Amino acid sequence: MLLANNVHPESQTKTGPRSCFHHPPPEDQTHQASHSADKKSIPDTGWRGSPLIPSSNGGDCEKDWMSKPPYNWSPARGPDGEELFKTKYESSCWCGAVRFAFTGDPFDAKHCHCRQCQQLHGAPFQWAVIFPKTSVRILENNSDALHCFSTTTKEASHHVPCKVSCDICRAPLFDEGKRTVLAYPSHCGGVPLEFQPSCHIFYGQRVMEVCDGIPKWRGHKNESELMQDSCMS
Repeated sequence: MLLANNVHPESQTKTGPRSCFHHPPPEDQTHQASHSADKKSIPDTGWRGSPLIPSSNGGDCEKDWMSKPPYNWSPARGPDGEELFKTKYESSCWCGAVRFAFTGDPFDAKHCHCRQCQQLHGAPFQWAVIFPKTSVRILENNSDALHCFSTTTKEASHHVPCKVSCDICRAPLFDEGKRTVLAYPSHCGGVPLEFQPSCHIFYGQRVMEVCDGIPKWRGHKNESELMQDSCMS
């Protein structure tokens, strides 16, 4: 994948292969069932429908997507009669019309500096925590405010991958990928320790330096050059 010229040419980099993946991240594209040693398994949150991971083929083939994860679905119950989906975190848009619940902890958390994130968020970079789709469900959708925008078709439609937001206050809530959800920690009312980022990705496209001492990858994590932190040199 061709990368734009580095806006910080003085920064030094380590030699390594460049990313051949496109956004969203490799975690969204790989087969999670393989569960390599550095990956977390997908928990049983009570999804008993089909397919195992809704919209995993991408596009708009999932016609009843609203009744499946990560949207308005009902989890199965355990032997004790309690739902297997145990809410641990909640997120809400700015006006409160759209709310989501999350169970368990994220696979990973990252700061993304790619041009797409910069433009769509109107910010230097995106902070996202990565959850499996079946660990997310909608709690509230007042006035049918849920809004989807496809970065592939550039249309307001549920065409995966897509960006999910509130149609009233326009606050972005998460990205739905083929296998995962990339949620934004600032909507959770407070940032848990588990949401702290493990790295920066697409740091080669950054528009500002971030001096935080965590790894900075030119492209995707573990799939591109690991850049030297110029603040630490």
